[in-house]
Amino acid sequence: MAITYKEIDTELLENITVKYGEWAKKHIHIGSDSFSLAAIFDDIPVGFISTYIRNLDEPLAEEKDAYIDVIEVDKEFRRKGIAAELISRTEVWAKEEGLLQIRAWSNQSKVGAIKMWRSLGYGLCPAKIWIEWCHEIVDGYYVVKQLNPKNPYPEITKLIKKDLRSATSKPIGDFRLTRAKSGVYVYKCLYDGSPAVVKYFENESDRREILNYRILTRHNIPTIDVLALGTATLVMEDISASDDWRLGVEDDFYDVDVTKCLAKWYFTFHENGTSVSELESLFFEYDSLTKENFIILKEKFPEARELFDFVLAHYDKLRKLLYKPAFTLAYNDFHWSNFVVRKDKTSAMMIDFNLMGKGYRYSDFQNVCGSLSEEAKSAFIHEYERLYKEKHGHSRSNDELTEKQIANVAGKLYELVVAFLERDTFPEWAEAVRNEAQDGSLLAETKKLLSE
Repeated sequence: MAITYKEIDTELLENITVKYGEWAKKHIHIGSDSFSLAAIFDDIPVGFISTYIRNLDEPLAEEKDAYIDVIEVDKEFRRKGIAAELISRTEVWAKEEGLLQIRAWSNQSKVGAIKMWRSLGYGLCPAKIWIEWCHEIVDGYYVVKQLNPKNPYPEITKLIKKDLRSATSKPIGDFRLTRAKSGVYVYKCLYDGSPAVVKYFENESDRREILNYRILTRHNIPTIDVLALGTATLVMEDISASDDWRLGVEDDFYDVDVTKCLAKWYFTFHENGTSVSELESLFFEYDSLTKENFIILKEKFPEARELFDFVLAHYDKLRKLLYKPAFTLAYNDFHWSNFVVRKDKTSAMMIDFNLMGKGYRYSDFQNVCGSLSEEAKSAFIHEYERLYKEKHGHSRSNDELTEKQIANVAGKLYELVVAFLERDTFPEWAEAVRNEAQDGSLLAETKKLLSE
């Protein structure tokens, strides 16, 4: 029996949905920070697994692991090693992501799988969980397996110590890896005897985050305490050990008090960011909107060839428009896992500045408000506008309109570049803009912008 294995993309997801139903689609993740794989026999899916990276619950909320959301194999294909192969390949992915453990939960109707889990080296524990959609408690069991040793990269911890010698005389040690991906290593550690987090950047391009923290400090933009900076190393306070701060959670997207605090932080970030001397040399998302990339997009996405031909024909005007608005610092990576909140909800601030660069205020608004509930979004915008009028005596409606017109086109073109040219599989978050590029609506927007 020739079984092949294929990562699940949008086309394969639709085939799985047709065969297994909408319940399968709900549990299959094909965006970033996820891994989904199908077992194929005679061009038909006969099993699948989907895993995503998620934060643990308190008191380990900043720890991440790989969580198997679903694993399914057709009845007639069971006991042939397919499930074990799906799990083993998922473990390889999780190890490459630098995750320390992989976990799953199963209800008690699947006790027959216990033997398989044990044979694969998983620990088991009985557990009851609350199922929200059916409003009931279900009996079952958790399985978990450690993937990486405490310090799987001893050469990296040596480099960290060496790099910090000229920056600080305080001792650092007791390293525990929490994430390693694409040359960025994140550890919990003890710095001068106190809990801390250390990031080591193997690649020169990622070391911009160290410069970014220096910029934030010089321009009085609040963020977590930076304890030491080396050439390739960043040591920060450990928020999980803080008496005053906590990490953001998804529920904060619905919390008006939290989003008003975030608006205050973004206002300070943007206001102080206009005077940054290094601004011109910082990362700019739209720098990837090059002729070369649009030519490649034509080949990879021929259904939108007319769009890319039009952009190429008006490329000089596009580049000129991209530099028309006034630049300030842009955060570019808003997500609940990237901010911290004071426990009394009187303040909030962003962390993780690897993608910080120059850009428009509106681009950050778009990034933030796209994630918030309507009430929280309204609170964020109102608070930001209040602070702006209070300082400047007028609104920024005219500037915002210009930025919006440009960003609504350039931002979508940027999404296509990232989705087609920088991802191994097409991300779920780019489906909407792909549809707009195919149905001609993005072309209409682009013509309106570049033909005026």
